[in-house]
Amino acid sequence: VTMGKIADILQARGQLDEALRIRREEEHPIYERLGYTRDLVIGRVELAITLIQRGQAADLPEIRQLLLSSHAEAKRLGLPEADQIAAIVKQLLKIEL
Repeated sequence: VTMGKIADILQARGQLDEALRIRREEEHPIYERLGYTRDLVIGRVELAITLIQRGQAADLPEIRQLLLSSHAEAKRLGLPEADQIAAIVKQLLKIEL
């Protein structure tokens, strides 16, 4: 949780590469190891948003995969965040879920 907050601060400061590194290398592996599925789903959405902020066209396939898989997992688990993720997908990817 603390590493996620640090990544959030770095992201707000525009230090996107370091925020991405923390999310990928420190935050997500812990959620996976602990089996925190909800936190992992939300973390993947945050990762996608950080990639969007970075603004590199090469990141589009990963952004799409992260958002679509996060939505599918949130829906499968019955998480209330599924609707929010669907709204993000619609807004950013122009895909209706």
